[in-house]
Amino acid sequence: MEFKQRINVSGYRGIWGDTLTKEVVILYTRAFVSFLKEKKEHPSILIGRDGRESGPEIREIILNELKNLGIEGIDGDILPTPTVLFSVKKHGYTGAIIITASHNPIEYNGLKFVNDKGLFTINEEVIEINKYYEEEIEKFERDGFDRELVAPGTLSQRDGARREIFQQENIRGDGSNEPKENPSITPNFLKEHADKILENINVEAIKAKKFKIAVDMINASACVMDPYLFLQLGVEVFPLNNIPNGKFGHRPEPIRENLSDIENLVTEKGADVGFVHDPDADRLVVVDEKGVVESEENSIALAIENIVSKNPGKSVVLNLSTSQRGADVAKKYGSEVFRTKIGEGFVVDGMLAHNAIIGGEGNGGIIYPTINTARDSFVGLSLILELMAERNKKISELMSELPQYVIKKDKWSVVGVNLSEIYTKLKSIFSDAKFDEQDGIRFDFPDNSWLHLRPSNTEPIIRLFGEAKTQERIDELFEEAKKVI
Repeated sequence: MEFKQRINVSGYRGIWGDTLTKEVVILYTRAFVSFLKEKKEHPSILIGRDGRESGPEIREIILNELKNLGIEGIDGDILPTPTVLFSVKKHGYTGAIIITASHNPIEYNGLKFVNDKGLFTINEEVIEINKYYEEEIEKFERDGFDRELVAPGTLSQRDGARREIFQQENIRGDGSNEPKENPSITPNFLKEHADKILENINVEAIKAKKFKIAVDMINASACVMDPYLFLQLGVEVFPLNNIPNGKFGHRPEPIRENLSDIENLVTEKGADVGFVHDPDADRLVVVDEKGVVESEENSIALAIENIVSKNPGKSVVLNLSTSQRGADVAKKYGSEVFRTKIGEGFVVDGMLAHNAIIGGEGNGGIIYPTINTARDSFVGLSLILELMAERNKKISELMSELPQYVIKKDKWSVVGVNLSEIYTKLKSIFSDAKFDEQDGIRFDFPDNSWLHLRPSNTEPIIRLFGEAKTQERIDELFEEAKKVI
């Protein structure tokens, strides 16, 4: 067996049974335990998953391995990623493993590792975990496993009707979308997370508006949180894909071409706003009352408008590829904006370093550390509902008030490409721009246009993102850049 892939700051993602196997799960579980034991002799590890069909099997493999190692494993079952991060910090667990492939297609799953601060493992920690993983591979190739890979009676040993029964027993949620009580889970992680959100927003203002909300839960972890949160907010909910069985109602990437169903639901029901989660519920996309799926870049801009207008002058942190819209909003209220490398961990580190009031990423990832030091779609939608209620404006009106930019994205294979040479040539071409080389290279032009070229963390490609006030200007910048690339 070959073990070619390694985790990075985004974790490990692969096709279950192919590039992500039982052996990989066990060896990385062992490696993570060894890493945590550097901090605590008897670590406690929370396990959560995003609802994918392969999740129950992977969860059982991890919990069984932790038991064999004598490690306390806390079974959270289906939990949104932001809930896991919130819970680790709140309860002082030594770490967590989240079983998720985020927005990847249905055949994928993956592992994300959380440290004792309730944050994703940073690069230095990833290097340590991979070091232990290499050692576990050596042991495995020399000795194999001294026990069965999966405990008797698990999903891997079931097929047909019995497999379906096992899956149904291992999700929280049925046809009515009411979360099932699970007495083995103490404390109630979902309620604690939701209640923290409710403590920090204007619930009464939202209740008074009696909003009608359409929400696409993508048959994953948002299904176990949304019902309680929306009940407390007093909104009428029109749910879509609200059974957490991992059978995604559409391709899980929350982009416009995948979201025609919620567009139709919003207009059909006359909803005031629509929200779309990704499978592990750390990203949020907004649909206006006309059924228009808004750019995911607008989610963070709306959240910044809400929070910074009440906290003028407080710092904001965004990554290098995030729209200028949020930065312009922050500057309107006298707030300084700091840019970081791509990746949630880098943004959180930047927020802590600059004592930022809010921050995030343009992929719909909103981070409001007053509630949670993680991208959190539930925090995001609550802040947007609060903004609508307090300003007494429709979501389309709030969108129209944001700074307007035309964003463009492209990508190319990195085979045979010398990135350093490309960066040098681009500096020469764009001599009137300021540049930032902490993650690839970003150029900021005097007219607020910008370009960001960087290699992908997960694919053998380079990406070019950019924005300008007009289509003509961004096309012009891309054409100049493409001559070098």
